[in-house]
Amino acid sequence: MPLKEAAQEHLATRRYFDRQFESDAMKVLPGEYYATSEDMMITTLLGSCVAVCLYDPISKVGGMNHFLLPEGDPNDLLSASGRYGVYAMELLINHLVKLGARRDRFRAKIFGGGAVIRGMVHNNVGKNNAEFIQAYLHNELIPIDASDLLDIYPRRVNFFPASGRALMKKLKNHYDHELIDNELRYKKAVVESQIDSGEIDLF
Repeated sequence: MPLKEAAQEHLATRRYFDRQFESDAMKVLPGEYYATSEDMMITTLLGSCVAVCLYDPISKVGGMNHFLLPEGDPNDLLSASGRYGVYAMELLINHLVKLGARRDRFRAKIFGGGAVIRGMVHNNVGKNNAEFIQAYLHNELIPIDASDLLDIYPRRVNFFPASGRALMKKLKNHYDHELIDNELRYKKAVVESQIDSGEIDLF
């Protein structure tokens, strides 16, 4: 499949109006990303996955991805695992650049990697995701303005790319079956594709 078509498949499409924030919003599911120059909100729900909120504060262009590494060494960016994470990041970065962002001005806020799903704890999926994204951003010289990683709770992240503001809430009393189903389906798809090819914190 051509890269352009593959990227289009991963672009989030669930747009809606969020009444709480009185803002147009885009929901990003596992395996998806979204980039925009609009003054709007991008939101996602995270378990073991990691979301990167990436933005250029000068051009006010920003976006978010939501990815899960397949098995492998998260610190080896050339491993099968690392290549998948690099691809997820490059999709987002390339789209932001097309919208007028400059790579040398990127800032990042990173969230997720929680030990939420039983059976994904033993192989440290969340920890691997967290380690990978920190290594990747360090390697690409992209500053991390804020991060909230690991722990055992799902997270809701609302990102406002025009300002770079991010709101993160840990869902300490919430066991979201939809979240877990989505992540398990996503993990299965990632593995198969590899075989075939509480409080609200302001960041």
